[in-house]
Amino acid sequence: MATGGTDPAATVQLLARFREGEREALNELYRRYYDRILAVVRLRLGPKLRARLEESDIVQEAFLASLQGVKNFTCRSEGDFFHWICRLVENRIRDQVDRFAAQKRNADREVPLDPLRPSSASIFGPLHELATMTSPATRAARAEDVRRLEQAIDALPDVQREAVLLVRYEGLSFAEAAAVMSKTPDAVRMLVARAIVALGKSMGVVSP
Repeated sequence: MATGGTDPAATVQLLARFREGEREALNELYRRYYDRILAVVRLRLGPKLRARLEESDIVQEAFLASLQGVKNFTCRSEGDFFHWICRLVENRIRDQVDRFAAQKRNADREVPLDPLRPSSASIFGPLHELATMTSPATRAARAEDVRRLEQAIDALPDVQREAVLLVRYEGLSFAEAAAVMSKTPDAVRMLVARAIVALGKSMGVVSP
């Protein structure tokens, strides 16, 4: 299972260096995870919130929130830190959903929002690969692929969408995702398999 290319040992070492007073170590750690977190944020937001919010702001808010607990954070693996940041991202998004809901109640003129569905390497390539493409034509084609993938994931049934994001984007094991979703690992494995087939058909990778 891909985890986006970050080095587990480097994550632990950077956290240790930060606890020893080297602030730049934390900046380096955030730089290593930024693209992966950004991809998760976009997919968690869904289409309507993506149109309203700046995803990079959500990432920055989550990083700022992490400053309160990062010195005491216990990191046993590379995934521990990433999953912790993802939970902070969820909190920031929920805050935004609550704010929009309050505005709607007060003004009664907002377009209804889809309910926030639960949510790193993408099965069709991480979103941050866009930044590595130098040709404008290549970037445009890649951006269109990302847009289609986001739309395909948005269209999945809620439970499949949650499973595929937890396992394929956030890097949880089937057992870990099962605990989050209150399902068995086999049930999560089946949900992910079905989601992959559906995404493959939407993207033209698998014949209908």
